[in-house]
Amino acid sequence: MAFVLQMLEMGKRKSWFHSLNPNAKLIWWLFMIVVPILVTNPFFLLAVTVAIWLMAIAAGVGKQMYKFLIVTYPIMVGFIVILWPFFYAATPDQHFLFNWSVFHYSLEGFIYALAMGMRIVLALTACTFFVMTTDLMDLASSLGEFLQNKLKISYMYPLMIISSFKFLPELGGDYQTIVESFKSRAMDLDKGSFAQRLKKYIPIAIPLIDSMLRRATQIAIALELKAFNSANKSRTFYKHHPFRWRDVVFILLGVLTIVLSILIKQLGWGAVEMYL
Repeated sequence: MAFVLQMLEMGKRKSWFHSLNPNAKLIWWLFMIVVPILVTNPFFLLAVTVAIWLMAIAAGVGKQMYKFLIVTYPIMVGFIVILWPFFYAATPDQHFLFNWSVFHYSLEGFIYALAMGMRIVLALTACTFFVMTTDLMDLASSLGEFLQNKLKISYMYPLMIISSFKFLPELGGDYQTIVESFKSRAMDLDKGSFAQRLKKYIPIAIPLIDSMLRRATQIAIALELKAFNSANKSRTFYKHHPFRWRDVVFILLGVLTIVLSILIKQLGWGAVEMYL
């Protein structure tokens, strides 16, 4: 939980990437999610992933990304590499590492699993970079301003989204505090049957729900004091996020990646099957 809060705090740093329009980074991130859907060539996916890592280093968040992804990569990719080849369709011309009854593990299945893993790696790396270089409050403000002024949609919707990002870590912190307080009173939550352990969590749930309701009340009072009205279609914004030339350049990087993905797919180089 502490690391999640640290990741969110990374978005408040100062760098060329941090200063970009949050909407521009959101559009770029959506492009990066589409790329692994279009292409399964592991070398192309690896090249895009390396490019994102270089941007992370330039933004000053490379070390923090490494701490998070060095743990996440093996879990995500390892799970796919171990299990996926068992479900890869077997053919007589494959190079089997073992083939017994309905269980088989081939070199072709392993390569295919690595390619599928690279799709997860690219999406995960792009998502982590986006979170670590974007202040979520700025994102909510920028997105809300765009929705209100351009699409005439209430600011309530981005507020709801950003509130969940902001207060879920705080809810987790409250949970940890309550658990530690019960443990200090000699309550052992790890012993007993499943029903007994579940029963022990009831005293934890009561103060946690109370904390949630108290926080919700505080938010409602704060919004009311600031004259927040969901029906207000012309609210002003303290901070504006205009599009500048560098925002356009950053979006064009995402567009270029999509164009390259479509191009290599049309040329027949976009699928992992070309290596099988």
